[in-house]
Amino acid sequence: MSKAAVAAERLNSWKEIASYVGRDVRTVIRWEQQRGLPVHRVPGGGRQVVFAFPQEIDDWLASGHVTARNGVNPTRDAISAGDFEPQVEYHLKAADSSPRKPSPRGHLSIRPLIRKKLIVSAVIAATVVAATTLGILWSASQRMFLIAGETQITNDGFPKAGLVTDGSNLYFGEWSDGRIVLLMISVRGGPTHEIPTPFDQAEPVAVSNDGRRLLVLGGEGMEMERALWTLQIGGGSAQRVGNFLCHSAAWSPNGQQIAFAFGNAIFVTADNGATKHQIQTFAGVPDHIRWSLDGRRILFLLRNITGESIPWEVVLSDSDHFDVTAIVPLSRTQGKYSTISPVLDSEEDAFIGSDDSTIFLLKKSRWPWKPSFSLTGLVKELALIRDFAADTGTQQLYLLKDTPERSELDWLSRTSHEFKPFLPGISARDVDFSRDGRSIVFVRKPENSLWTADSNGSSTKQINTAGMTDIELPRWSPDGNQIAFMGKRDDAPWRIYVSLANGANLHEASRGEDNQGAPTWSPDGHQLVYGRVECQEENTCAIQQIDLKTGEQTMVQGSGGLSTARWSPDGRYIAALQADKFQVVLLDRQTGVWRKLADGVNGNDLAWAPDSKAVYASKPGGDRPEVIRISLRDGNEEPVVDLTNFSKLLGRIDTWFAVTPDNSILFLHVVSGDEVYAMRYAVR
Repeated sequence: MSKAAVAAERLNSWKEIASYVGRDVRTVIRWEQQRGLPVHRVPGGGRQVVFAFPQEIDDWLASGHVTARNGVNPTRDAISAGDFEPQVEYHLKAADSSPRKPSPRGHLSIRPLIRKKLIVSAVIAATVVAATTLGILWSASQRMFLIAGETQITNDGFPKAGLVTDGSNLYFGEWSDGRIVLLMISVRGGPTHEIPTPFDQAEPVAVSNDGRRLLVLGGEGMEMERALWTLQIGGGSAQRVGNFLCHSAAWSPNGQQIAFAFGNAIFVTADNGATKHQIQTFAGVPDHIRWSLDGRRILFLLRNITGESIPWEVVLSDSDHFDVTAIVPLSRTQGKYSTISPVLDSEEDAFIGSDDSTIFLLKKSRWPWKPSFSLTGLVKELALIRDFAADTGTQQLYLLKDTPERSELDWLSRTSHEFKPFLPGISARDVDFSRDGRSIVFVRKPENSLWTADSNGSSTKQINTAGMTDIELPRWSPDGNQIAFMGKRDDAPWRIYVSLANGANLHEASRGEDNQGAPTWSPDGHQLVYGRVECQEENTCAIQQIDLKTGEQTMVQGSGGLSTARWSPDGRYIAALQADKFQVVLLDRQTGVWRKLADGVNGNDLAWAPDSKAVYASKPGGDRPEVIRISLRDGNEEPVVDLTNFSKLLGRIDTWFAVTPDNSILFLHVVSGDEVYAMRYAVR
């Protein structure tokens, strides 16, 4: 796409494209099919879900794809002036773009001849109406959107998840004693009140208009797709919505429909989940579902494989909320947006919060020939915005903002059974020991840099990772000469990189474009296995094996639906997680058979005992957060670290852990949280 096209405005349907060139819809469809008219389709959309850029159309017309009757290459003005054969104008529903059948006379239809005097009169009348309309639009376009003031609502230092409001109270989930509990607080501040739930992890996604019910994602651990529940705020049992899973959901303004996202699709249910209707699939993951205030549009963020997203909207039919009439990208700029929320009854504005700590105003153009939206930065240099909720009645914006992260590595000695700090004074995480126990590799926060050191923390050396924006879970090769790790660059998915221990010969381990998770080595150092990250929403979970000599990757047989792969030190087994069932499963590479090893594991990390006779797993959720040791011989589970007391401290216990060469356990205590703030907004 040319730079000029990117800068141009957008035409968002066959009708708008046809109107722009002065022809009927059937003609522009034919031009697109037979002559290459530059028309684009939205991800996952059908043939009818299209958009185009005027500059590209102008260039196409000027290049001679269509010839006027005088033999001169046409322009859009020439087409609009009627330099071509007459065509009938008709309007197609966006969902029906199939060509019309010719009339029995052999022509579509011919416009009747109109007297010149009538044409002149019509032009004058149209000019007067247009001038009046433009005056109103120009006046409306001068409105200013203002944000003022900031008041802190919470101040407890604990991590939070989800934020919704009914105008009087705020509802959010908060980490407490290894669980995410559901809390309520007045918008004016004050004490929080827990709303009892039967879930280990509760995240509110919507509140009913009458303020009596919450829509809640309920889970048991680190699963991404969770069950959807309604909860009476004043008391009463939770009710499951349907029998489906989802990662985002919202009530329509009238409370009669629920839109939700599962995998790469958006669904709507009008009978509390008894039936569901898939309204659109995408070539990405839709998230942060919101309804427009008039109930005719569903707003969402569409996340691609690189983790960046673009705000979109699905426009629904007035008569049938399961019928999509248009799918429109609201911005051409990718970013790490955190959420989207309508803020005006006029339905022409929405807030966007993004990970670069800026609140954006997404503003729709009021000019009829400019159907696009624009992003305007309003407030910058905020802490990282996790989520926000807007109340249009009181014109208040509530932000969930991150506090600066501090972390501490703790070590439970296998011999003394005492907790001690590990690498004190260094904000380190994702530590891995070499097989001989003499060296470690770790990631240093907050700068996301990769380091090696002696096992006691001395002789630190930084490895040059060539400008990667994020690094996770490095692993020593069995001979201690190489390091494999997860790395992320801007506009790219997570990939596995390999380098020599001194940082030389840094390269990508395989060819591909999937989001690769933590690598573990084969005993001979010639292969790696990994599970994909973010695979539950993308429906791509499977264990992959990389041949480091060729760079080829293949799926491990029978591993569909699995994640978090760990190769045993002796090479015989591969352990993995069945995240949606909270199971640890084991592949015996001698027999090629997978078997279940343990149930009830709600963490997302695994580690092998150095002797390959047991697997360690985490249970961060529930009444007793712990790390357990699972015997391969009989499947017996042995508690190794009870994290209950640590979970009561400020911050949270990370789901990552590591096993040292002597079977001691390292874990990470993250001392950071999120706080809720209120800001006022106004339109003048």
